Amino acid sequence: MEVRTNLTDECRKPHRPNAANAEMPLWNMLRAGSGEAFEQIFRLYYPSLLNYGLRFNKDDEEVKDCIQILFMNIWERKAFLGNSDSIRNYLLASLRRLILKRVKTSPLTIALDDDAIFHVELSVETQMIRDQTMKENVLALQNAIRNLPARQKEALYLRFYDDQSFGEIASIMNISTRAVYKLIYKALDALNEELAPQGRDVPFVLGVYFSLLVSGSALGEGVEVISGFVQG
Repeated sequence: MEVRTNLTDECRKPHRPNAANAEMPLWNMLRAGSGEAFEQIFRLYYPSLLNYGLRFNKDDEEVKDCIQILFMNIWERKAFLGNSDSIRNYLLASLRRLILKRVKTSPLTIALDDDAIFHVELSVETQMIRDQTMKENVLALQNAIRNLPARQKEALYLRFYDDQSFGEIASIMNISTRAVYKLIYKALDALNEELAPQGRDVPFVLGVYFSLLVSGSALGEGVEVISGFVQG
């Protein structure tokens, strides 16, 4: 019972304020044909999109291509875009569908379902941790996360790295909010079962772990290509 209570408290942590009111003018400007708004949206959300995309495909050039295709499609269909409660969630969900579609149709891959891939492994990022105990905690957590199903990994990523609400995660992953609760609770239960006996604070270490999942890819080249497309 203690574990369940702690998990519930953690999952009820406060979230960022709803950004819909701030995003709506920018989205409407894009729909009206503003290249400046389009470029601003691209610059604003590119890092999050790249980081999320790399969880499905470690080929950063392929992920960058998918982001470019996504934004070119948005620009071409701008007059037909509807209202959006969250630009970021719309982009994340769209990129997710595009990457999975391209992976599934690639001649180099076998039949694949949505639960087959999601990478959250750290590499050199652990060198940033100076405290040896924390480094051991993070590496132990990573080993435990490897054993989780891909969809549980993705739900944890969106919850702890991107600070998404359960409803937002449901929208991005195209599942019900109840299914999101189940994914996160099962994942945290599994992590607690393995790591809590070792005296590790799973929710705290999760926060540290996902904060290290930052992409080192540069933004400049992609912005230049998109800008040239809009101007053309």
